[in-house]
Formats: sequence, structure tokens, C-alpha cells
Amino acid sequence: MIHAMRPTIREVAREAGVSIATVSHALSGKRPVSGATRRRIKAAARRLNYRPNQVAASMITGRTQTLGVLVPDIANPFFGGLVHAAEGAAAARGYTVVFSTAELDPALETRAVEVLQDKRIDALLYLGGTDSDNRALRSLGKTGTPIVALDEALPTIPPGASLVTVDNEEGGRLAAQHLLGIGHTELGVVTGPRGLPTACDRLKGFAKAAASDRPHCRRIRYADAYTLDGGRVAALDLLEREPEITALFCANDLMALGAIDAARSLGRNVPRDLSVVGFDDIFVSALVSPALTTIRQPLARLGKEAAELAIDLIEGQTAGPEQRVLPVELVVRGSTVRQVARRGVLAAAST
Repeated sequence: MIHAMRPTIREVAREAGVSIATVSHALSGKRPVSGATRRRIKAAARRLNYRPNQVAASMITGRTQTLGVLVPDIANPFFGGLVHAAEGAAAARGYTVVFSTAELDPALETRAVEVLQDKRIDALLYLGGTDSDNRALRSLGKTGTPIVALDEALPTIPPGASLVTVDNEEGGRLAAQHLLGIGHTELGVVTGPRGLPTACDRLKGFAKAAASDRPHCRRIRYADAYTLDGGRVAALDLLEREPEITALFCANDLMALGAIDAARSLGRNVPRDLSVVGFDDIFVSALVSPALTTIRQPLARLGKEAAELAIDLIEGQTAGPEQRVLPVELVVRGSTVRQVARRGVLAAAST
């Protein structure tokens, strides 16, 4: 069988009417090329079915045009959304994404970083799921490979790493402010695992805002993981021991959905008997019944900014590590209702 020869960069240059160097710059993004010329080159490459040889290019440039992404739990739609946004932003800059999941296992997380490093990634987007020290991450940091931590501002992140996260404390404050504003003072909290900054900061913001109205803020449970089952187990224990609670703040949406399931197993209706607020605004939060009131993270922006920052660090377009804290917002849906003090009657909250 005779195989057609792979088209070359020389043929793309001839087709587009430009130099080989201009084609290289346009497809790699390493040097500026006018928009019209770049579009003409890409159109020529598509017509010829040309794909750059990344292995050969990496031998010259030392780069593979690849970002590694490590997530703690791919079953959580929050992390899937981040990967999707990062992948789109990377593609727009001529980079591809390779991702791995740690399944909330520190040993697996260490191995995942080693595998991504073996694939010669140019930068790592790191979403830590535990507070365990990751020796492979420390080793990667020492090589000078840019690391952009997403979501968790873990103390184990190597010096010199960048961070893109959200204002978690403000999110907790917004949740408490909402529940207090619709008449609830018998409050409970299901937060994330001890040792995770997001769990600490979301609880801190909630407690600060709630303390001004003297609710029962001692009703706190730390879930084993930011998962559906983690929320269900923690909420079941809390609601069985503290039946007077009328409103519950959960530090992510999956735990909030688990808490709703726990409440129902105890014969409590959401929202009539228990108002529930989550955190994240994953896509399923608007689809469940009742739809979940939650603190919305700017998911697409988080992934996009992290990928673009990583590429800027790779290409020297930013001088050094950065820390970015993005805003959050309250989204009111059907899982929270107003509590009227008179005989404990509940009425729908106006939104």
C-alpha cells in the first residue's frame, strides 16, 4: 500500500503565499502575525490537512505546546466545567490540554503529576483535593515549569506558583446574609474537609455574617469530601442531632444535594421545612427540584484565566507568579423560602 506523504510547512507557506518563518510564527503563536495573514495561513493548513509536528518542534523550542490539568474528582461537574473552559482558552492560543484525575487520593495525585511531567507538559493547572504534601508537585516546581493553582490556595503549593481562585469568604457571607434576610436564625453548616482553604474560608464568611444576628452557628459539620455522599452523611448527623435547624449552608452544590436527600430521609421537606444553600452553581443545580439556591462561581472565567495565565508564563508575557481572586454572586432559586415567626409558618421568599 502506498501512503500519501504528509504535507509540509513549506507547502503551507507556498499555498498561503508567505515565508516558512511566517507560517511557523502564525501556528505557534510565538511571534505576532497580522490577523488577516494568520487566517490565510490557517485556511491553507486546513485545505492541505497540515498538522504541525509537535515532537520535532519541541526539539527546537523545548516546548510541547501542552498544558497539563490535574483535577481531584472528575465526577464533580464543577471540575469538568473548569477543564472544558481551560481547554477552549488553550486551543485559542495553539495549545492542547492533557488532564488527569486524582480521585481524591494523595498517592494517585502524586503519580498523576509524575505522569504529566513525563509527558513534558509546558505548565500545570493544579486543582488540589487534599491537604497532603505532593512531592512530585514540589519536584515539578523546582524545574521552573509554571504551575497555576486553581480553586484551593493550599499551603503545600510550591513557592512561585500562581493562584486563580474566588472570594470564598464573601460567598459564605452572601449565603448567611440571604438566609438571615428571609427570617432564618436556626442555622446549620455542612462545610468541606478540614484542612482545605475553601472549606475554612466559606465557613469563616458565613460565621462572621451570621454572628451579627446571633444564630446557632455552633451547628457545623465537616464532610469527609466535597461529594454527594459526603454531604448526605454530614447533614444526616447534623439534622438528627439538631432538629431545630431551619436553614442549611453547604460548602458546595454536590454536598447540598446530598443534604437535601438526607433531609427527605428524615421526613423533612425542602424548602418547606428546611432551606438549603449550596456553592458553585454547577449545571445540575438549576435542574433539580427544587432548584438549588447557590453561590455562583464564574466557572468559565476561572478556567479561561488559569489557562491564559499559564501560557503567558510559558511565553514570558508576564514577569512572574500572580494571584487572582474572582468575584462570586448569590443565585436565589427554589430551595430557600422565607420563615415567618408566627407559629413557625413558612412562606415562599420573594426574589
